[in-house]
Amino acid sequence: MKLGKWIVPVAVILLIAVLVVSQHLLKGSDRPAQLLNCPNLATGCSTLLDKTPASVGISGELKVLQPFTVWLKMEGVNKVQARFTMEGMDMGFNLYTLRRDPDGVFRGRVTLPVCVSGRRDWVMTLEIDGGQLAVPFVTEL
Repeated sequence: MKLGKWIVPVAVILLIAVLVVSQHLLKGSDRPAQLLNCPNLATGCSTLLDKTPASVGISGELKVLQPFTVWLKMEGVNKVQARFTMEGMDMGFNLYTLRRDPDGVFRGRVTLPVCVSGRRDWVMTLEIDGGQLAVPFVTEL
């Protein structure tokens, strides 16, 4: 048996697998994001996500190019990622994985880029074990 005749079919299969997996990871959840209007992320806000209490907030100042910490308190969660977008504007790849601390709170250090148009209206979408929580906010000057 010649090894050469298997290289192209195996390469094609691997390429298809990589494309399928990457599309799944970039797409996120099929369920629509639940909106949480939080007037002050520094003090945090609470909601129910799939009938489970969840609290979200930040530590630090909401300023571009200055790191701050996003936190989530929610029982029974395994994986949390935070994505930052602006409506109608490509803000690049802004995806952060939050890690569980010893107190069971998920935390992640975030730095937002500057929007060249001067906009400051962001949406933080937390992907929580397949569910999504969208939290609009405005950065400080």
